[in-house]
Amino acid sequence: MKHLILGLALLATPCLADTCEPTISTAAIPAEHPFFRTAPLPEWSKMTPQQLLVDTRAALEEAKAQRRRILQVTPETATFENTFLAAARANVEQRQVQGYMMHLMNVASTPELMHAQNAMQAELAKFQAESGEESAIGKLLEEVSKAPWVQELSPARKRFVQQTLERQQKNGAKLTPEKRKRLAEINQEVRKLSLQFHKNLGAPPPAWELEVTDPAMLAGMPEHWMKRAAELAKKRGIATDEKPAWLIIPGNAQAVLTHCEVEATRRQCWLATSTHLQENEPLIYRTMELRHECARLLGFNTFADMQASERMTGSGQKALDFVDGMLNALKPLYDAETAAYLARLSKAKGEPITRLNPWDEAYLSHRAPAPATAGFNFSKITPYLEAERVLRGMMQLWEQMLAIRICEQPTVHLSPGTPHPVDKVEVWHESVRFYTVHDTKTGRHLGSFYLDLYPREGKRGDGWTTPLRFGHDGEPHLAAIVANITPPGTPHLLNHGDMYVLFHEFGHLMHMLLGHPELSEYHAMSVEKDFIEMPSQLQEQWIWEPEALATFAVHHKTGEPLPAELARELYENRYQSSVSATMRMLRHAKLDLEINLHFHEKFKGRPLDEVAAELLEPWQLPYSAPTPSDMRSVHHTMNPGYAASFYTYIWSEAMSMDAFSRFKAEGILNPTTGAAYRKCILEPGGSKPALELFRDFMGREPDSKAFIQRFNP
Repeated sequence: MKHLILGLALLATPCLADTCEPTISTAAIPAEHPFFRTAPLPEWSKMTPQQLLVDTRAALEEAKAQRRRILQVTPETATFENTFLAAARANVEQRQVQGYMMHLMNVASTPELMHAQNAMQAELAKFQAESGEESAIGKLLEEVSKAPWVQELSPARKRFVQQTLERQQKNGAKLTPEKRKRLAEINQEVRKLSLQFHKNLGAPPPAWELEVTDPAMLAGMPEHWMKRAAELAKKRGIATDEKPAWLIIPGNAQAVLTHCEVEATRRQCWLATSTHLQENEPLIYRTMELRHECARLLGFNTFADMQASERMTGSGQKALDFVDGMLNALKPLYDAETAAYLARLSKAKGEPITRLNPWDEAYLSHRAPAPATAGFNFSKITPYLEAERVLRGMMQLWEQMLAIRICEQPTVHLSPGTPHPVDKVEVWHESVRFYTVHDTKTGRHLGSFYLDLYPREGKRGDGWTTPLRFGHDGEPHLAAIVANITPPGTPHLLNHGDMYVLFHEFGHLMHMLLGHPELSEYHAMSVEKDFIEMPSQLQEQWIWEPEALATFAVHHKTGEPLPAELARELYENRYQSSVSATMRMLRHAKLDLEINLHFHEKFKGRPLDEVAAELLEPWQLPYSAPTPSDMRSVHHTMNPGYAASFYTYIWSEAMSMDAFSRFKAEGILNPTTGAAYRKCILEPGGSKPALELFRDFMGREPDSKAFIQRFNP
């Protein structure tokens, strides 16, 4: 659907370039269904909970009509547009409704909207249950794919045909009715198991008590702790003034592990607490059984292979090889950190430690804390990070590097039913800002974005960038950066973590807005999932670079630039990181892949903690007993989007640091390198395999050397 863009007179608005494009208005444009037919921009005040259900039903009717039209096509009348492209866009209205709904749930949630969301999900479930066209469309596409004209399509379109057929297979299009029914049963049971897993994560620890009647067993405990534990024992009726006792429960057990001098008491507490979330283990094992069955139904050897089929790795084993390679490459550094740590604990214990008792770790660490290090005091640079200067500086940096122009537009927040001013863009909250992005050479409107930066009630925590609409046929894209950074004050100063969020999310934004491939379906989010984070992790590298900081970091009072010595200390801190946190992620990534690759061979019939201890032994502390596996408590374990894919965090970070090495060599503010980055990485979207995109930019295969050097410069 084409969107009308009206040129209007501008009010005085800040701009990051010499001139601004006319603002965009939605006033006086009819929007029968604001959740999917707004033009040219969303009319947020019309997106009420009541309207959500109206638009959901209308979108589903449109999807049914689109499917009927596709099924009227015959192999003789088939074209790429009326088959493969039409099938891809058959549910575009429905997806748009869901997209706007989820966005509003994240930025402006209300009980009414949550209720409407539940009703919407019921409508979608009913639609999917009653829909019988998908299998027929799949068969049509399979037949059409054999037509001679398919081989004459452009490389991007041939890739699209192949990917469509592969996804049809993963959706069960080629299965018999009986096997499709079984696939649906598997998916339903997996969803239930996942819900129970996450419910358990939010539940309080199981109740347990440890009654102590001999105060000697609590030697070393603080007086205030002893007093409260005694009062608790009295309340439970297990102690009196004549026969005192002390009660240990989940709420006060950590203090025992930290302060109690008696190993036997610490051990009892640790054994009790280590069983937390044990109930998630059978849920995990049952899910692995079902995932394996699902993968075999769909023609894959393992679930890890099925997940990897749409990732750069291509196979579960290749992903595991990457993780093992990183673990081994970082092992010497980790071993050195571990040796220093155990030496410190051994000194506290008074004897060498070769196998660390897990119930001793907190106690010994408390008795022998890590020596104070100079480190870097990040608060030193906060006075140089005035919010508006950081924001403008970041945008100006990427204007220069990517040959774009970013202009802020006037906005308005409206109540439902309020007339729309013709000279302002509507936003969902008065603090939200709006910008347009144009190509500096051609003047083309590439996209627009909202900026919602500060915490408030009804808004989800953390930060993210969401695509609100990918424009078809050259239309501008629309996205939003949403964050919860330090809110405005006097002065309004950011910390280094805030700056990280801005640069990281701006990397996602540039990927979303600057990609205009031959097919809009090849937008930024269509790249392999282990490549999606690469641009964001690449662009966050600039927050450590003195040359980049010098372009905007000045003292908010004096206007003095960030001192060179302070910038140098910040830079050096970046490359003197502890390897332990990365090893922890790699251990989870390995376990995640191992269980999805080799569940029956290595895990089935054995305790999860025991198997995890064996598999991870070379790369973790030498404990004397199996410690609780983090698979019980990390939501990625049961999330279908992340399952067998936790490795992608390190994979994409390694690629981003490798790509950054070209900027380091050619100049981190070099517009020629920036132009190559835009052309090779951002613009193609998913129209080419991600490995080809990387090769186009770097001229070679990915190399993890730059990532490893971060820990050993």
